[in-house]
Amino acid sequence: MGLPADDYGPSWLGGYAQIEADIARMEEFAEKLRAEVVDNYAPHLTHVTDDMAVDLPAPPETFDELSSFLQTHRTSQLNTSDLVYFYQEATWGLATAAAEVSALYGAADAFAAAKASEVESALDHTAAAAPPTLPAAPPLPPED
Repeated sequence: MGLPADDYGPSWLGGYAQIEADIARMEEFAEKLRAEVVDNYAPHLTHVTDDMAVDLPAPPETFDELSSFLQTHRTSQLNTSDLVYFYQEATWGLATAAAEVSALYGAADAFAAAKASEVESALDHTAAAAPPTLPAAPPLPPED
């Protein structure tokens, strides 16, 4: 009996060897990644987002260069704030996917293979895997 169709992968990957993963190490990775988010990232998140939410005073309208700089600075603040906040969700999601795959195959023998579609499915669910106990980013004041 051969491999199921979803385990073959795309044809352009046909010449590559299979990827093997140590399930016990994957569970360890998931636990450490979750601990990293909860213990070392989340406590600092509000400080960073609070600093990014600081609104600078408006410059004189006649100072075009400074006005342009502050507008670019504000855009950078918003982009950085988004990246900082969503890094938490993405990292937690990756840990959740690793834990899910580990749970599915932790009791399987060493030669059992996870279907590629199951691993992809675990990764697809990462957006909904945000930790419920971490603080939400405070809303940023509207742009002027």
